[in-house]
Amino acid sequence: MKYHALSYFNIKTALLGMLFVAFALTTTAESQTKERRYFLGKDSQRVAGTPQGTVTEYQWLDSKIYPGTKRRYYVYVPAQYDASQSTALMVFQDGHAYINENSEYRAPIIFDNLIHRQELPVMIGVFIDPGHLKDALPEKRGWKPKAENRSVEYDSLSDTYSKFVLEEILPEVEKNYNITKDPLGRGICGASSGGICAFTVAWERPDQFSKVLSHIGSFTNIRGGDRYPGLIRATDTKMIMPAPATIEDSDSAQDTDSTKEPTSGQEALPQPLRIYLQDGSNDLDNEYGNWPLANQQMFAALKFKNYDVKFDFGEGGHNGKHAGSIFPDALRWLWRDYPGVIPKLSIMPSQQTAAWAVKWWMPRHEAKLAQRKAMEKVDLLMIGDSITHAWEDKGLETWNKYYANRNALNLGFSGDRTEHVIWRFQNGAIDDISPKLAVVMIGTNNTGHRKETPRHTALGIKRIIDEIKMRLPSTKILLLDIFPRGADKENEFRMINSKINDLIKNYANDDSEIFFLSIGDKFLQEDGTLPKSIMPDLLHPNSEGYQIWAEAMESTIEKLLNTDDK
Repeated sequence: MKYHALSYFNIKTALLGMLFVAFALTTTAESQTKERRYFLGKDSQRVAGTPQGTVTEYQWLDSKIYPGTKRRYYVYVPAQYDASQSTALMVFQDGHAYINENSEYRAPIIFDNLIHRQELPVMIGVFIDPGHLKDALPEKRGWKPKAENRSVEYDSLSDTYSKFVLEEILPEVEKNYNITKDPLGRGICGASSGGICAFTVAWERPDQFSKVLSHIGSFTNIRGGDRYPGLIRATDTKMIMPAPATIEDSDSAQDTDSTKEPTSGQEALPQPLRIYLQDGSNDLDNEYGNWPLANQQMFAALKFKNYDVKFDFGEGGHNGKHAGSIFPDALRWLWRDYPGVIPKLSIMPSQQTAAWAVKWWMPRHEAKLAQRKAMEKVDLLMIGDSITHAWEDKGLETWNKYYANRNALNLGFSGDRTEHVIWRFQNGAIDDISPKLAVVMIGTNNTGHRKETPRHTALGIKRIIDEIKMRLPSTKILLLDIFPRGADKENEFRMINSKINDLIKNYANDDSEIFFLSIGDKFLQEDGTLPKSIMPDLLHPNSEGYQIWAEAMESTIEKLLNTDDK
């Protein structure tokens, strides 16, 4: 029987995942030396003029499903909430960590920013702390003192915690807010034991939750969590749902790792889960298991069963640094096609998945990492797509003339769109260097490959600039206009790219050392036509075109490389 949720499954994601897992399995042990430095981007910062939601704290002191436990939970309500409309929902474990606006996650800030820009739907957030077993709640929320019932609730492979969420906490929230019952509008998230807990809830109740976000998930043998990859592979394409149970039938706080088998009278329902996994090669390796390998096994099993799954495997440890840095992008990916969301693919980091590029794209990324590490210093970066890539081919003679002695590194990748450049930055491309200048020319594939709107492409270029400034604060940026394409100014793509250039020229700001240089007209004849003698395919320069390019920006590059004046 085929999986009923194939419409959710992105075959390109599966292809790149197979390649990435193979690489990760061979490098996990080797890379457990130094954690990559991760950054919180602008999505994690307050933005003036953005409507702010509210966070209200509550207490749950008399649980019937977990007797003797006490806990806090928190409800985020966006400024755009309309009680007449059913609202999307996302539930978080270790809620105090996610609502903390000084932590790595900063969920209220991110929700405000992304909902305002229609990159998330209007959404209620419910943030639940694990249960304490003391006579009274600790005076302050947080990790200390440790919540004694956390492992029982989060690490157990059973439906008990899902019952707690669905039968105790959410009914209280729903007394005040109109929350959708559609599982496509409900997601769940957590970190570490909270990550496996999020998956367990959706695995047990796909009729209630369709979206899972797991940060550094503990899919290890704490309470049998290492069994999940095998269970996923062995489970039919329809999930066996437990028969409805009353509170009196539910398991108590002594439940551990039981996995229930289907019994007579249980109903089979489809399980259209979308799952985002995050982990790092420096995560834990202890008596319970190896977290990086466990997450790779989960990804491989989910991919094998054709789930819509994405795995972001970095170099972080058992903390929220990597998870926090990609949290906004993970949310965008999970909710990308939900009603009311305007997906902006140009800003969503992604590996290159074009069939013609899959075999070489990741090896080139790894080769560029090695080249960067081998260079004593990098003074000049060239960032872009195939036009920049071909400095190593048709432009090689000119490159050797102008840049070989300038400690230059070519980071052009054929076929790349803005989101591919962002992914490369997030995965080490410009780590541990401090160039004097970065030259950026990107965007023509955004319009040529999917006819993206000028505004969305410009947003992708803006994010590339922001990523550079965040990672390389002392580096000047020379932003070039997208080069002309097509025979004349009436060409559809030429016109779109011209509109993009009109937008991105406004990114220049001498005070922040971002400069814009328009040289596209250097390739054109007086009547605006693009000669094939310079760009034979009306897109890519030949050797003469690269000479024109170098000459057109040489005086600017020389000035920016050799002066500290702003």
